Amino acid sequence: MSRRMSETASVRSFDSIPTMADVEATLGCVDMNQRYELYSGRLVSFAEVGHPCGHPVFCFLGLGCMRYYSIILEDLAFKHSLRIYCIDRPGVGMSQAADPESWTPLRMAEIVEEMANGFNIQKFSVMGHSCGAIYAMACALRLKPRIVGTVWLMSPWVHLTIAKRMKWIKHMPTTLLKSQSTASLLYKSLSVAAKEPPCKSDPNILNYDREKLVKAMLQDNLAESLEGANNDLMVCLELYHSFGFSYKDVTLPVHVFWGTKDAVISKEAVDWMEQRLPQCTLSVIEGGTHGLLWRADVVSKIFKGIASSWKLAEFERSLSQRWSIKQLGLNKHQSYRSSTYSAVQQAIQTSNIYDTQQTLYQTQQIFEDPDRF
Repeated sequence: MSRRMSETASVRSFDSIPTMADVEATLGCVDMNQRYELYSGRLVSFAEVGHPCGHPVFCFLGLGCMRYYSIILEDLAFKHSLRIYCIDRPGVGMSQAADPESWTPLRMAEIVEEMANGFNIQKFSVMGHSCGAIYAMACALRLKPRIVGTVWLMSPWVHLTIAKRMKWIKHMPTTLLKSQSTASLLYKSLSVAAKEPPCKSDPNILNYDREKLVKAMLQDNLAESLEGANNDLMVCLELYHSFGFSYKDVTLPVHVFWGTKDAVISKEAVDWMEQRLPQCTLSVIEGGTHGLLWRADVVSKIFKGIASSWKLAEFERSLSQRWSIKQLGLNKHQSYRSSTYSAVQQAIQTSNIYDTQQTLYQTQQIFEDPDRF
């Protein structure tokens, strides 16, 4: 069951730039500080932002980032009628720690499944930033039947041998990497790009003073547990074991956003994903850094894509409930209706609304009055 940890008001946005007190009050509100008790008895903390009745989306943040970072998605999520769930991984925030040697991304998928069941969420979308992409892809593999549309990734982490970055890590003794001080140093070097807001010329994602917002989030991060940041680091470096799956095993459509000034993820890494994944689209953001989560233009494209996927899925569900190809009867036009219906299903699977606007209209006309054709 979920348990509220604060009696402060829910998340709110501002018409003008808020004061530091406003920012701190927002981060301390009910929706930002919830906990859920798993069947095992372990507690995990999470935040909810966006439209209260919106379509559910599980968002996985980068290395050691806590649920507080989801606040930057609040306004755009509300605009697109989405409800963002952001879960603190074990040992991060108020989530109780797990054994780092047994923790894998696929176990995060199990937590998502359990929470979705607890909240009576049958279908949902997933998105991930940086090392959060590992967990988003784990969900895409383990929970495929429940995911709506495309898997959306920003600056996704891949294996070091593919990323071609920080090869020196492989030559360090494992005992040294496991130490708190060294892991903390590596954590800072990997996550600094994601935590620093982009330059002033970049589109702003929220009407917040970024300096105040980042300062408040970092203070709250330090006030809670960051033990899990080391767990994330061990997962990224695959020191205890591999991810437990390959990105190539994910058959759902995947859309990757990568910035040309990303200092963490190389172009070779995202090119590998585009070439090796069964269905992968790559969008290159000129001048974009590793912190694409802060880019309103990028997040807006993702949210528009998610909202379109839900519209298409709802349209298909509506048609399947009212009609079926079998009910239309067998005549010389049946094959045309079947192929059109198949085209709609394919479009929904690929979340390509642009290629299906005419097809959807034609299909609706056929289903509403099949005798006309």
